[in-house]
Amino acid sequence: MVIAKLKQPAIPVSIPFSDNQRYDIVVQTPASDFLRIQIKTGRVQDGKIHFHGKSQHTNSTGNTYQTYDGDVDYFFVYTPELDSLHAVAEHEFDTCIRLRVDEPEQADSSINWAEDYAFDDRWPLQP
Repeated sequence: MVIAKLKQPAIPVSIPFSDNQRYDIVVQTPASDFLRIQIKTGRVQDGKIHFHGKSQHTNSTGNTYQTYDGDVDYFFVYTPELDSLHAVAEHEFDTCIRLRVDEPEQADSSINWAEDYAFDDRWPLQP
């Protein structure tokens, strides 16, 4: 779905040849910058889009987690329930962020509003 959404406005997309990369795709901006993108699926819960900025792998000792520190430039978060795409820079959060879609019961200045990360409003992205 993400690649299809990117192709609608004719954004150049490249897919790595092997699956050993820490990113899923590469996009080219109008300024010819190449950005490494990790695609995540968002889930709506309690009025917020939830996703994690870390990968999970299972080995003989159980689940292991690894952050993307410097391995990607942006996370593209596709939320099927909303058919929405958000772009969050890797440096904008640690390992977890919630993007609020509904008004909270109590206002808070630290809220990350989903509309502030809407892909269409952030494109073209900055390296």
